[in-house]
Amino acid sequence: MSKEPGLPDKSLRHCLEEQYALNAATFELLSQGLDVNARVYRVVCEQGDAYLLKARQGPLYEPACRVPRYLRDQGITSVVAPLPTKEQALWVTVDRWTLMLYPFIDGDSSWNPGMDDTYWRSLGAAFKQIHRINQPAEVFQGVRKEAFELAEYRRGVRTIEARLAQFVGDSASEQSLYRNWMEYQATIHAVMDSMEKLADHLRQQAGPLVICHADLHTANIIRTSDGEVFIIDWDDIMLAPRERDFIFVGDAQAADPPAPFFQGYGEVAFDWRALKYYRLERVIQDLIEDASQVLFRADLDDERKIGAARLLEANLLERDWERL
Repeated sequence: MSKEPGLPDKSLRHCLEEQYALNAATFELLSQGLDVNARVYRVVCEQGDAYLLKARQGPLYEPACRVPRYLRDQGITSVVAPLPTKEQALWVTVDRWTLMLYPFIDGDSSWNPGMDDTYWRSLGAAFKQIHRINQPAEVFQGVRKEAFELAEYRRGVRTIEARLAQFVGDSASEQSLYRNWMEYQATIHAVMDSMEKLADHLRQQAGPLVICHADLHTANIIRTSDGEVFIIDWDDIMLAPRERDFIFVGDAQAADPPAPFFQGYGEVAFDWRALKYYRLERVIQDLIEDASQVLFRADLDDERKIGAARLLEANLLERDWERL
């Protein structure tokens, strides 16, 4: 966990009462997840209704609130969007925190055992709608657009390797990181080179840009006991080729029969270069994030750093590099 404390209950209660006309009876701080700058609370009001309150520090990426609200208002009921305040705002600011209120959905969003075919088909049908939605300028202002630029990733890898070149090994997490990164350094560089070649092609010939969730894995899908699916955590939303949302939804090459997601989504002609680029990009993003938590996050405790080092090790050792 981060050493940074969250907001006091008094501030949260005041915000809910003033901004949402809700009287909170209880607050429960849920698990923090991978975003160390966020806190998530389950709030139960005096009337018995439950909500999810998300608090985060740092600059707000406004489309992460505005676009899901638009998708939900267009009738895509699988999208979980922030609830408006009494003044119709989608977020409020308290001290250094931005707060957003959501309906609380009781269901499963674990990585394992994952989702059965019924849920995947429903998810595919929802994304068929999402990828075809109109993009009014007033809603989509400020949405990130895919540019297939690798400068940030190359800078991240160089920064990590410059630190490892001065390796001292003060902790178990640093020792694990050094050992695994050095063993796979050539592979990491090869992945970056492959991404560069793919990016050169995609900058010229990528497909049309659609609205993408951009982090569509099972931990961001709530499955309810009555068979519904709900899509949460739109923090990475962007305009990109639709393959951006296909990296976790099943083997796109299994054409007969199609993967369950594509049974709901419908027939689609894949850009295999885009799909491979995004799979490689996800690997590099995860490696940089985990290594950075170990090496550069003084606000994280040893337990969190050890966890990041283990994730990096699993990402390297358990990866089927031939299938990427």
